[in-house]
Amino acid sequence: MTIDAKPASAPPPRSALVGVVCALICVVIWAVNYPAMKVAFRELQPLAYTGWRFIIATVVLVGMGLARRERLLPPPGGRKLAVVLALSGVGIYQWFYSWGVAHTSGFAAALLNSVAPLLSLLLVAVLGWEKLTRFAVAGSIVAYAGVALFVYSARGGALGGLLGNLLCLVSAACWAVYSVNTSRIQGTMSTGTAHTATFIGGTAVILPYCLPSMLQQDYGKVHALSWTILVLSALLPLVVAFRAWTAAIRILGIQRATSYGFLIPVVAGVTSAAWTGERFSAGKIVAAVVVLAGLALTRVGRKAAVISAPVGEG
Repeated sequence: MTIDAKPASAPPPRSALVGVVCALICVVIWAVNYPAMKVAFRELQPLAYTGWRFIIATVVLVGMGLARRERLLPPPGGRKLAVVLALSGVGIYQWFYSWGVAHTSGFAAALLNSVAPLLSLLLVAVLGWEKLTRFAVAGSIVAYAGVALFVYSARGGALGGLLGNLLCLVSAACWAVYSVNTSRIQGTMSTGTAHTATFIGGTAVILPYCLPSMLQQDYGKVHALSWTILVLSALLPLVVAFRAWTAAIRILGIQRATSYGFLIPVVAGVTSAAWTGERFSAGKIVAAVVVLAGLALTRVGRKAAVISAPVGEG
């Protein structure tokens, strides 16, 4: 594994705009998925939901890959990377994510999973893949403080169950590893191959621990709304958003792309309020402004030197 010390050039304006749009698409899709999952979990067991969700997504991705004549499995030089992506983005991550969401509030889950950008920044700094500016660090801290304030305002300080909160923190760590390693795809395999291979490998890990719940689930009590959420949760967050996230990281870099993750709890809060009828307080509005201010800070001093992430293992 080698590191290219040559500074990465900034993407052209039009390309950067595409990256921003991809990141924002992910924000909206993943944010809406939190309250949607809470609704579906009223009738579907978390691991039964997860198992069927990934079976659907994997079948769709394999079908898309075959239709486009893309390589479904990674080349020899990218297999180790593919294993890391499959475990951190799907296989291990989803166990902690599903149970975390099930055992805490939607707001708390969104907040704690939003720690992932901070962990991503720490990882790339430790690995020496990107040089973090003071503004990036300060902006991340401010943005996370805004997220915490938003959830506090939304729930009056209640942050859900301790078990669910801890599970969400572990899932955030897994997602940080996935996001950082996504930057290594270029030069080893295509985005489509990486996406499909991640889900084939990850679903193979998921099914053994999801299968008991899938077999025990009483499907006669599951209504159309829950099935609709399940299918959309497979297609939008897993098929559309995963591909968009890879594009966002490739165009914007880890530091800038992951900073948009701080918006997820705010959008999740808005969505949950719309679904549950919860009213917005002045505290929520102030908190949202703090999050946006933090994001703006991460953009300051962006022209500082950046070290390219390694292309991969050969």
